[in-house]
This record gives sequence, C-alpha cells and structure tokens, in this order.
Amino acid sequence: MRQFPGFVVCALLLAGCGSYPAPTERVASAEAGIRGAQEVGAGSVPSAALSVKLAQEEVQKAKQLMQDGDNKRAELILMRAQADAELALAQSREQQAKAEAEKAVELVKSLRGK
Repeated sequence: MRQFPGFVVCALLLAGCGSYPAPTERVASAEAGIRGAQEVGAGSVPSAALSVKLAQEEVQKAKQLMQDGDNKRAELILMRAQADAELALAQSREQQAKAEAEKAVELVKSLRGK
C-alpha cells in the first residue's frame, strides 16, 4: 500500500514532463497566409508589405524556437505570424477596393458630364 502514493507521484511527474508537440501545421498555415498576401499584391502596398515582412520574420523565429525545443512559444509566435499575414491580405484587398471605387466614381462622373 505504501508504493501506491509513490506510483501516483511518479505518474503525475511523467505526465507533466510531456513535450509540447511541434506546431508544424501552424508553420504551413502561416507560410500559406504569407504566400496568399504576396499573390494579391501585398508588396505594392507599403503597410501590407510591412505586415508580410513581420510575418516572415516571425515564422523564422518560430522555426528557430522549434529547433531549440520551445514548441509552445513557437506556436504562439506562429499565431502572430498568421495574424500578420491575414492583416497583409486585408490591407492589399482594401487598397484594391479603394482603387476600384475610385475608377467607378470617375466613370460615373464622366457619364454624368456627357
């Protein structure tokens, strides 16, 4: 009976020492977000280009953390990278929408002028 409490303590210690899984899916997701932002022209929108650059730097930092065994912190940084990539995508689309709206306004003005 005295061995049972010792067994429970050892089991709890082993469970607590389990490693955090590598966030490989989140790496792929963040990188896909970055590619998506680049494909819609984030490089030509200054604010979007900055967001893409931040996301790329965060992915690189997360990969280094994963190599160092700090998977939990890497996952948090990858979440931020994904958010920055999504922001870049939104900023690019906003710029495109503004340009299209300006063209539409000019078209309407030219039609009214005739």
